This record gives sequence, structure tokens and C-alpha cells, in this order.
Amino acid sequence: MTSIRLFLALSTLLVAGACTGGGFDPVTSTTSNSRGALPGRIAIVDEQGDIITVDPDGSNVAAITNDGSSVRYFQPVWSPTAMTLAWGQDDPTDGSSLGLSEGDGTSRREVDMEQFPFYFYWSPDGERLGVLHNGTNGGVDFEIVDVGALATSVVDSGSSYYFSWSPDGDAVVVHVDGDRLDIFDESANPSEVGTPSPEFLSPRWTEAGIFFRGERGVVLRRPDGQNVLLGRPSGFATINPSPDGSKVAIHTLGGPPGVTVGLMSQEDPLPPNSVIIVEPSSGASEIAVDQYALVSFWSPDGNRLLMLVPTTSEGDFELVLWEDGESTTLTTIRLSVALVREALQYSDQYAQSWQIWSPGSDGFVVPATVNGQAGVWVFHLGSDPVNIGNGTWAAWSHS
Repeated sequence: MTSIRLFLALSTLLVAGACTGGGFDPVTSTTSNSRGALPGRIAIVDEQGDIITVDPDGSNVAAITNDGSSVRYFQPVWSPTAMTLAWGQDDPTDGSSLGLSEGDGTSRREVDMEQFPFYFYWSPDGERLGVLHNGTNGGVDFEIVDVGALATSVVDSGSSYYFSWSPDGDAVVVHVDGDRLDIFDESANPSEVGTPSPEFLSPRWTEAGIFFRGERGVVLRRPDGQNVLLGRPSGFATINPSPDGSKVAIHTLGGPPGVTVGLMSQEDPLPPNSVIIVEPSSGASEIAVDQYALVSFWSPDGNRLLMLVPTTSEGDFELVLWEDGESTTLTTIRLSVALVREALQYSDQYAQSWQIWSPGSDGFVVPATVNGQAGVWVFHLGSDPVNIGNGTWAAWSHS
């Protein structure tokens, strides 16, 4: 499987660096953060294994769960339209389920699952959740949850499974087993998009169209059905478009000759192990970093791209910020092996469902070790990072 091969390529970069400590204790930073307060709430899995939500400065803690020592809680993510959380959970007594709650801990409910849900992604309208879990007969099941009715339906399955919601939330495009690229709409009858390459993971659906990797290279299928060739990677690649699809970051992993980026008339080869940003409308392209980046996250306004670039020191990553054609290294962090295995190895899938940026695109949150100190770190651009407490997962609300 492609995902296994990609992980083996990445695993040599990592050593254990998990955050340690007990419970969530807001940290008083020794550095100043002179800029104004950041908006929204941050959901955290603390060191006791419980889910909490906090303000971006670590204050106003709300406990969503309180039995993390016995129940496994996994990767809470926010609805894009409301202050509602969804997460995976596994109870030794009651089995596996999808958990839901308001951000203050009220209106908690559960949706039973046949197997532990290991990935969940809200539809843009906040009405549904796409959920992946192991199938009862092997492979991966794709299940859609109607959040209002708490009703579920298994739509499809495969040995490897990646998907992306349409901008209106009425359909999904799926990449299954490396050889199937289909659209499922409310009729539940799949329609074929094209022949995919196995050398990528998740397709991405934006207002500009569907980004995927076909037989000829990275392609944008526009809403009118026209395909535009954006780049020709020679090895594995991940595809990360900005929220509106006006730009796309192509991460290359592999040997020469690298990737040829741009429209059909542009054939200048670029080096492998790079992040190349392309504007589909014009074909203009530039190298954001000439090193392999494990993952990238676009800010909500699409003007900034945050990249995690491995360093020569095992387990360490540079945080590199691209903006207006310039890339700046912010700092070096260390990530836990668990975080890389559970999320970042599937980078282009998580880049669309896991919100680490602030709603105003001027800050981000990451659970990591910075300057030897483990915790949940909030970066407010233009200020020093602030450690707001202990935790192994963090996600920022959309508003």
C-alpha cells in the first residue's frame, strides 16, 4: 500500500518525542505576547486522555470528558459552522462510538460504531460527518453520519480509503485502493471521475474543482468538466490546495527528475523533495521550500502556508511559513511519533479536516516540544510562541 510505503520513508526521520506531564495546567509564559487576543476556542486531548476546550491563552477551561483514564478519546475536531466537536472514543464496556458535544461540554451524545472510528471529517455545511473505521470483514469502511438525526450509513469500503467533501456538502469524491476515483452524491450511486495514480493519497474538492493525481500528473478537474494538468511528479506526491482552490501546494517525494510544474507549455523540471505552489488559473509556479515537507496547512484566508520540514536531527521539524512568495523559518519543534503515525503520515487528508490555524489566519496551535518544553503551543504571528498547557492533540475552532 502506498500509505505504508510513505510511512516507511518517513519513519527514519522520527524518534520518540511525546509530551509528558499530568493533566492540563495552563502555563504562565516567560515570554511576552504583546498582540491582541486571538479568537475562537481550542480543543485539546490532555495528558490524562480527556478532552477539554480552552481559550487561545489557555484560560476558561471546559471539561468535555472526565474518564480519559479508562476510555480512549481520539482527535476532537470542530464543526465548520458551529461550536460543536466530534471525536472518536473506545470504551472497554460500551464499545466504539463517535462522540459529539458542544464546545462547553453540553449536549453530549454518542453514535455507535461497529469498529473504532479513526478519522472523521465534517461536511462544509456542518450537517454530516464522514467517518473511516476498520470494516468487520477487513479493509476500511466509509460511513456517513447525519449529525442532526444521529443516523449512519456505510457508503463504501476498500483496502485504503481517502475522501473529500464537495463545497456544498452534498457529495464526496473518493480515492479507493489506489485505482478508483469516484463521486458519491445523495443518490449513493458512484460516478467515475477518472483514472487515478496510486502515487497520491487524498483527492481534494474546492470551489475551483477536484484536485487529484491522474495518469499524466496532478490534475484539476474544473466544475465544467475540463481537466487542467498542473504538474508531473516523478514519485509520490501529496496535493494540498488552498481553501478556495486558487493555489495548490504540491509536495514531492522521490528521485529525479522531480516534477514539471505548470500548464502544458511549461516543462521546466524542478527538484524532487520540494513543495511547489501553483496557481491553476495562470500556471504560475514557485518553490516554497526545496526540501521535503511532511505536511502543510493553509490559513483560512488562503494567504499563508505553514509547512513542517524535517531537519538533519532525527525527530525535529522546522516550522516554515510561506507568504507572498517568501518562506521564513519560525522555529524548530519536536513532534510525538504517535501524532505522526496517527495523523501526519496521511498529511493531505488531515490538512483539510484538522484546523490548526486561528479563524483570523494570524495564529496556529500545535502540540509539540519547543525549546525542550513539551506542551500545547500557540503561535501568534509576530509574537513569541506561548505554551498554554500539556496535551497531545489540539484543534482550533473555525470561529
